[in-house]
Amino acid sequence: MIDVPLWPGTPPGPATAESPSLTLYAADGPATGAVVVCPGGGYARLAEHEGADVARWLVTLGIDAYVLRYRVAGDEPGREPLHPAPLYDLRQAVRVVRERGAGRVAVMGFSAGGHLAATLATSKEGDRTDAVILGYPVIDLTGSRVHSWSRLRLLGSDGTEEQATALSAHLNVTAETPPTFLWHTAADETVPAENSLLFAAALARAGTAYELHVFPEGKHGLGLAQGDLAASAWPDLCATWLADQGFDRMATWRTSDQA
Repeated sequence: MIDVPLWPGTPPGPATAESPSLTLYAADGPATGAVVVCPGGGYARLAEHEGADVARWLVTLGIDAYVLRYRVAGDEPGREPLHPAPLYDLRQAVRVVRERGAGRVAVMGFSAGGHLAATLATSKEGDRTDAVILGYPVIDLTGSRVHSWSRLRLLGSDGTEEQATALSAHLNVTAETPPTFLWHTAADETVPAENSLLFAAALARAGTAYELHVFPEGKHGLGLAQGDLAASAWPDLCATWLADQGFDRMATWRTSDQA
């Protein structure tokens, strides 16, 4: 693990109890690219198993993994919104990774971290990446099945429907949105699979390439899903998809693993 400076000074946007940071898990030998990993946690905290564990898996594929500890609101959000602090942190992380010569860069996010990754992917301000991986992401902040935990912390207690609509990623997809890999479980009661379905449908309408997997069983927050018979297939499926996006060393990894 290597700590990589994220902000040269005080980061812009709302201040939180913990400062944002970026940690590199470097691949052995020349890397085929880099993935910025955004753990979930409802914008209240960061789930450790969706950070370091995922990074170590990416390293085995010959990919440099950068775990982003973006700013979160904590368990007791006030009236002040957290947004746009997490988006600032992710956008800066992508810039830092590119400046380090990563070449191809992808962003991977889980749950609220998936919402953050999807928000960057559909942002009109640039800094988009070459690929996006979303695991059981929060997408819709407006619907009847909205993840209220994420919305409250991101927008504060005075957040408006207009603000929520602007941060509902499926409403902002364009032909410029990067190719996207999505996975979810139909049994997810915390963030319903409808979120991934909405985003996939928007990608289809925009003509943007995507791959979607909805597994029949599995609770929310599975991470690598080790021990879950159905959803545990997602890392191999994602590895194949990433290879198709130009992270070519993985093709060699799969061949040697089968030898």
